[in-house]
Amino acid sequence: MRNKKLIVLLTVVTVLIVVVVTCGATFLVRNVYAYSYYGNAEGGAVNYDARIIEAADIRKNSSMFFLDEQAVSDRIEKAFPNVRVVNIERRFPDSVSINYVVYENSFQYENGGSYYQCYASGRIGGVSATKMSGYFTVKPRGVTSDVVGEFFQSRDGYDRKIMDAFISFMYSKGLNDSQINERIDFIDLTRDGYVYVRTKAGCSIELKGGADDFAKLMDRGWSLFVDPNPDSAVTTRISGLIKVWTSYASDSPTVKSSYIALGAEIGVNADGGKKYYSDASYYLENYGGIAV
Repeated sequence: MRNKKLIVLLTVVTVLIVVVVTCGATFLVRNVYAYSYYGNAEGGAVNYDARIIEAADIRKNSSMFFLDEQAVSDRIEKAFPNVRVVNIERRFPDSVSINYVVYENSFQYENGGSYYQCYASGRIGGVSATKMSGYFTVKPRGVTSDVVGEFFQSRDGYDRKIMDAFISFMYSKGLNDSQINERIDFIDLTRDGYVYVRTKAGCSIELKGGADDFAKLMDRGWSLFVDPNPDSAVTTRISGLIKVWTSYASDSPTVKSSYIALGAEIGVNADGGKKYYSDASYYLENYGGIAV
């Protein structure tokens, strides 16, 4: 009985080996294609397609089954800091398709007296002695990289999580990278538990919270900034501050918000005089410096 079971087992193993070897020899990579995920890659999709295929370095006539997708993605993204591989598809019997995104200019930050410009992926694309136009500025809370081609911060870094969440949110509103730059002046992440977003319209959005609840907080703040309904006319949002936070006063957490107009009375000064809101004084008092 044992011999019979052993014979059956060996037969099954042998068949599997034959199948694997046969498939490995039959399904070979003969064609490699590359496609821009958005259909119009920066600099011309045709040029990028060819360069992506070259960087992928997938050997022709190699087995489809032994394709290392992660290694291919790593080679491409190392060659092009502004590219993210969305996915790699095996198209049997003999083709591989690489779908990718080419990011535009996104944000910059200061480190050691130099400014580092990043793509929306978070990878550093350049460095300069002064701030460059065409980027919004970020004031990070944690340590950042100074190596071109690397991510500006590790994946688990607070600043990177916030920036990933912010850019994803803006994409969800139908804005591309250049349109985001047209609307955002700077983002300050230095105050613990807060995210401060200054728009180029002059209105600021301050979120009390972190990466986990960023999207819902930003959604409230952004909707107030662009909402033209009669009770909150968009013209009153040109200057001032929108505050957004999560209230835990009830069993169900609720997102709350308020708006402070430029020049609104907000309290009493140390000398007893009335205190009025201004962007500069609020930023100095709560973030310890002048606008970045």
